[in-house]
This record gives sequence, structure tokens and C-alpha cells, in this order.
Amino acid sequence: MAFEVELKAHVSEPLVLKARIEEIRGISVALCELKQDTYFSRPGEEALFRMRAEHSGPCFEQMQGTLVFTHKNKALKGGVEVNEEVEFFSSSDQEDSALAFFLSLGYVVCITKTKKGHRYTCPANPALPPLTIELVEVIGLGWFLEIEFVLEEKERSDQAKDALLAFLALVGIEKTAIEGQYYMQMLKKKKPEA
Repeated sequence: MAFEVELKAHVSEPLVLKARIEEIRGISVALCELKQDTYFSRPGEEALFRMRAEHSGPCFEQMQGTLVFTHKNKALKGGVEVNEEVEFFSSSDQEDSALAFFLSLGYVVCITKTKKGHRYTCPANPALPPLTIELVEVIGLGWFLEIEFVLEEKERSDQAKDALLAFLALVGIEKTAIEGQYYMQMLKKKKPEA
């Protein structure tokens, strides 16, 4: 089981930010990614888990995929998420079967989300694992910078939060740009029927 410590911030100039990110010493080469999330719930309830069709590659024309099934125990404080994740993976050719399986169990699709953009990694703090950086367009919501550490031990969460805020400052994003809501909440406001 892993613990994510992450935040997301609104981005007004994605091309400018992409150039800033790519100038950082130790940054990886950009990986193109497309993530299509389907959130499932029991009828009339909040989302319980997610099925993600995740595709990535050196360019958008040469991507390979996998399915990721995730349940999160979520906590949000000051715009920074600390989530306990339970996940497993499957090959991308199982997407239709997985969808049919969950629907047959009585779950319903409560919302969908699509993100497209670039992913990087870089060392940010010697005491922490590499930082994952995603500059993505969330369809219907705009551009965001997502940054996260995946920790083995929850005890390092405060150290990770400090490193996330330091990275935001490094790339010139103000704390006021941090989005304190989950994407799902934002999408539901856009589509109240979801």
C-alpha cells in the first residue's frame, strides 16, 4: 500500500510552464500521456473506485496502455491531498470486460474524466522518492500542474508537502493557484446530472 502526497494548481500558460519545467536540472524527458477515468459507485452514492485506461509513450501517436483499478482513502488539507491507495493492474484489452463486470455487480458509472498532457520525474529531496510532475489538460476544466510523491511511509507526509510547495515556487506558480477540490467535485459542478 502506498501513500500519495499531491497537489494540483491551475495553469494559465501551459506552454510557458512546460518550457520552465524542461529547464530544471535533473528533469526526465517528457512522456506523453492520456488517462481516461471511469468512476463507479452504488446507485445514488459517491464514487467508490476508479478504472483508469492509461496510455503513455514518447509521443501521442506511439502510446501503449494498461488498466489501473484504484480505491483511495482520501484526505484533503489546505489543497494538499494525502491519499492511501489500493490498486491493481490489468492489460488494456480487458477494459470492455471490466466495465461489463462492474455493471453486472450493480455498480453504475457516476462520472468520467479525461486528462491529456506530459509527465516528468525529477529528484526533489534526497530523503524522498522522485517527484512526479504532470502538466495536463483536464477536458472540461482546463490546464493543471499536478505534482506528487508516492511514499511507503505516511510519516514523511509533512516533508513531502513542504517539497511540493517548494517546487511550485521553483516553477513560478503562486499558492493561490492551488485547487482545493477534487476533479470529481469540479466536474460534477460542470455537469450537475453526473
